[in-house]
Amino acid sequence: MNFMKLKYNLDISDYVVNETYISYGLTDNKIFKGITYSKIDTLFKSKIYSLIPEEHQKHFSMSVMELNWTIPPHTDSIITTTINFYVMTGNCVTQFYKLKSDIVKPKPPNWVPPTQTTGRMFSLDELDEVDNFVANPGEIYLLDVTKPHSVRRPPNVEFVDRIAVCLQSSKFNFDETVQLLKSTGNL
Repeated sequence: MNFMKLKYNLDISDYVVNETYISYGLTDNKIFKGITYSKIDTLFKSKIYSLIPEEHQKHFSMSVMELNWTIPPHTDSIITTTINFYVMTGNCVTQFYKLKSDIVKPKPPNWVPPTQTTGRMFSLDELDEVDNFVANPGEIYLLDVTKPHSVRRPPNVEFVDRIAVCLQSSKFNFDETVQLLKSTGNL
């Protein structure tokens, strides 16, 4: 399993973006196409963190992810798991993949953003699709971001508004985070 939908929804209607700390994408004709992560403040902070047992909350950081474009297949840098609280979804598909069985060692793609560190990007010809989801606003999903995944915008849509408040960890993997969420009654 690469993702799980949590039992409950949370509509995060109020947050303030502080500073963008990382972005992945390209600038084309002075228009950024990609994804950004920013630090935020929100009145929902205690509700968001309550999904995780208090003694482990320090191992999760909160940010807002904003994207306007298709994000190609990749694994995340440094982060092992994320809990996404979807604010706007743009009807995008989050697609997970596995390496094709005949691929011994994946080749690096032609273009890799300089901000890609421990993660990597993949070419579609070395992957098989395995599972996907389309989130709705208010829904909360746990994702294993160590597995290849992408975000695809709907056909015939040039730009999307996809926003999620994220709780991310580089300490806990997907299975460990499942156990944390079960212990608080959220899975």
